[in-house]
Amino acid sequence: MKQILFRIRQFPHLSETFVLAQMITAKKAGFEVTILIDELLSFQESTHEETILKHQFDKRIVFEDYRIQSNKFIRLFKAAFILLKHFKNIKKLIKFLSLKKKFSLTWIYQFNFYKKFENFDVYHIQYGTSSKPFDILKKAGLLKGKLIVSFHGHDAFFPINGFIPNNGYYKHLFQGDNLIVANTPYLAGIIRSLGCPDKNLRVVPVGVDTHYFMPTDSKKSSDRLRLITVGRLDPIKGHEFAIEAVNKIKNKGYKIKLLIIGEGDHRELLENKIQNLQLEEDIQLLGRRNQEAVKYYLQQSDVFLFTSVPLKDGRRETQGLATLEAQACGLPVVAFNSGGIKYTFRNGENGFLCKEFDVDCLVKNIELLFEKKIRIEMGKRSRVNVQKFSLKNIEYQWAQIYNEL
Repeated sequence: MKQILFRIRQFPHLSETFVLAQMITAKKAGFEVTILIDELLSFQESTHEETILKHQFDKRIVFEDYRIQSNKFIRLFKAAFILLKHFKNIKKLIKFLSLKKKFSLTWIYQFNFYKKFENFDVYHIQYGTSSKPFDILKKAGLLKGKLIVSFHGHDAFFPINGFIPNNGYYKHLFQGDNLIVANTPYLAGIIRSLGCPDKNLRVVPVGVDTHYFMPTDSKKSSDRLRLITVGRLDPIKGHEFAIEAVNKIKNKGYKIKLLIIGEGDHRELLENKIQNLQLEEDIQLLGRRNQEAVKYYLQQSDVFLFTSVPLKDGRRETQGLATLEAQACGLPVVAFNSGGIKYTFRNGENGFLCKEFDVDCLVKNIELLFEKKIRIEMGKRSRVNVQKFSLKNIEYQWAQIYNEL
């Protein structure tokens, strides 16, 4: 049977429904799935427990553990034993070590750990930062299968996580025949600018479960236009501009309500802004909510507002999965034209795009959506538009990739 290794730091992770969908797709394509992780999260707290157990993915988990001895002499002795054990692969080991920037006994243990995966057919890595040491193990000739790396956003902007410099960080990854996947043409362009050749690059969006996120007929009545936005309380999400838009609309005499779902370091700043503008009755910070709660609040809302903006280093939102979940629930979208957002909905058909930081544009288009007929028609078109991002459609694209390999 063909074998595929999925590399993901945490599993099962609530925000990575798409990874689980890829695993199921690979299984359907005839692959035996192995999941390499650093941290195991609770199955009981996951919304996917039933699916994980159904496919027996709980039995396919391997922890990245090099089993390095704490005692210095035992560590040296075992490293020497590993060298003897891999004598037939000494050329590959030497090349692997030569591709490292500096020598460490850890790399010998690392080589030994990854050798168990050498004959896998495919290695599918989630996030560019997790591509190490696969990139140089592949280049050294130890890993024989095809390497796929899915980038998701922060992993393409340097310094990554605020401290990883671009000193040839992806040099080895972008060489050879490794397949690099971006979620939008915007992110693909960023990756291309880092040195990835076009022949190695493909765009596959992150999909949304359109059978889970659906419109509801039980929406509660309200005399206000109900706006909602979902995203961590972080500068890149631009929640302060959503607050400013609500303030301007209220000052025009409209009745409006904004729910903000998410948590983060920006909470105090947003709370102060809401208080200073006396919008406590109009804007509610709901904090972090699980997927079921997010779906409920989307279904009870009228318009999805997404005010993501660029950071000082130029980093922008690369796709915006929340806009897809909102469309699946039948909501029109009003958003800043930032990063890859424009690829998730159709401007003028099921939502409106505004220039980054243009709050007046947000206000003008939200005013249009006070007209119920326009709002309902756009919401219907949202449900149609989102089908191309459905898990079924995205699974088909991944099935084609896995079968090609």
